Amino acid sequence: MVGSSFGGGYLHTTRSHGDAAASQKYIPPHKATRLRQKKEEVAKANTGSKSKVATSIINDTIVHDDGGTSETKVKPHRDSVESESSYNPLCATSSLLSGQLEDASDETSPSSVRRGGCADPNVILGSITDDIFIPPEASILDKKAQLQPYGGIGGGFFTYMRCAQVEDGNDTGSRTFLSGLKWEVGASSECGVKDSNEDSYVVINNLDDMISSNGLTSFAEQDVGQTKQQGLFAIFDGHAGNQAARFSAEKFPVMLMEEQSALASRDSAILSSIEDMTLEVLSNAFDRLDREFCSLCTRDGREWDSGSTALAALVVDDVVTLANLGDCRGVVCRVVSSGIAETSNTEWQELDPKDEEDMLRDRANGAFSSGERLYWREVTETHSPLLPEEEERIKAANGWIILDTDRLGHKSDPARSIQIARTCGDLAVSRAIGDRDFKAAYNLPTQTVIEQRKEIAMSWDGPSVFIYPEGHSGRFKGDLVSSVPDVKFFKIGQEGVVDEFLIMACDGLWDVMDADDAVRIAKNLLFDKKLSAKDGAERLAELATCRGSSDNITVILIRFYWEEIDDKK
Repeated sequence: MVGSSFGGGYLHTTRSHGDAAASQKYIPPHKATRLRQKKEEVAKANTGSKSKVATSIINDTIVHDDGGTSETKVKPHRDSVESESSYNPLCATSSLLSGQLEDASDETSPSSVRRGGCADPNVILGSITDDIFIPPEASILDKKAQLQPYGGIGGGFFTYMRCAQVEDGNDTGSRTFLSGLKWEVGASSECGVKDSNEDSYVVINNLDDMISSNGLTSFAEQDVGQTKQQGLFAIFDGHAGNQAARFSAEKFPVMLMEEQSALASRDSAILSSIEDMTLEVLSNAFDRLDREFCSLCTRDGREWDSGSTALAALVVDDVVTLANLGDCRGVVCRVVSSGIAETSNTEWQELDPKDEEDMLRDRANGAFSSGERLYWREVTETHSPLLPEEEERIKAANGWIILDTDRLGHKSDPARSIQIARTCGDLAVSRAIGDRDFKAAYNLPTQTVIEQRKEIAMSWDGPSVFIYPEGHSGRFKGDLVSSVPDVKFFKIGQEGVVDEFLIMACDGLWDVMDADDAVRIAKNLLFDKKLSAKDGAERLAELATCRGSSDNITVILIRFYWEEIDDKK
């Protein structure tokens, strides 16, 4: 930091990076310090004993002190396996949902769970909690790993009498019919220019079935306010390692199901709406996820520094609840008939056709009828340290903020740059799972009752690996990084809505693509080219890489639609 000084709880230093830096991996200062200290310890311990084998296992290769290497297949910890001949890699998965993994690649099965990115069971074995992954390097997912996109369908159990416009020759009228709400989902995770993929995602198209198959109680089985269908979609964007993202992909669905079962098993009449119920279970699940991961980070010899942003969408009947931590973003788009005045809501923006030729082509392709318009709006808020309420909390905790400017330097947009605000000169977000160095409960004496998760008013000593501004006391008060998500809602299938889709993505997409661009591209892929949601998600991720994204890119694209049901059967 050049010319930086601490005063009033706020530090403002601007650093500018050249084009070459755009593709370099950013290592947080506190992690760089730890890595340097660890390297010095290993070097000191190995002095004079060149035959000693280093303890780091990276990409299944044991690295010797003399510089030589030998290829060694690394297998998950398997104390319960009796013999080498009886070993089955699929049995190594220790997740509670492991019994469902055999169906994960079956895109026609809505009752399966699909984990992708660095948590994809097709490229990794076991759970991140297994002993084999205690060394931070052991969980690195090699850049060469073949990550396949996912596509699936869900829903159809929530029905509604819908009114639609129909054309009969020159006459136009309306017809009312029973229809079921369904969705088509696509998901893709790209490593991009980075050395490894630290993103993960989860898709569960039939959460009710998953809950009941694990002996739990879902909203569909509760005494009051029974629901008809549920789906879960989540992205976890890891940093400083993939441990937090992998842990989240494995454990968040389990915690969400358990929290839902606990709520559904009680008298839930006090919760008057789906929104109330989903708010409670998502908030509780994220709270547990953060507590359990932070506690795991230093257990049994672990020295994990990682964290993860998160975006989860829980679909219950026709209500979508989005819970967001960090800089993942969600954008919803609707094709609306002329009779609906969506422009009256200032949150919605109309996507105007580029020109008259585009409009004529849309109609010729059957994408839109005359009078229909496309509207979009962001349904999440990015948790940047410069967001007023986030900045206020960080400053109140005696933290500081540094501003960076990254120029992407890609030929498609050479002038494009992004401003990055870093909490304590380190994290580019102010809310996340993990990042224990930034949270009060994990830097206080062990007798502190962490489980209560109350606001901790007492001050705590910051980690020695922080690079403190001149004059800083080295003490903080409260959390520098929060694990409390923002939760928002929207309903699917409002009157006059003809079609709609939701784009969920990590910052690797949004760094190089504005929301309206993403909506225009997704609309073109889904409606003009009539591609599947799976292909649409993959194309969006690939396009972000081509536009110069310097991060991993993970995209979930969900197209909601209504399918007519023959009520005479």
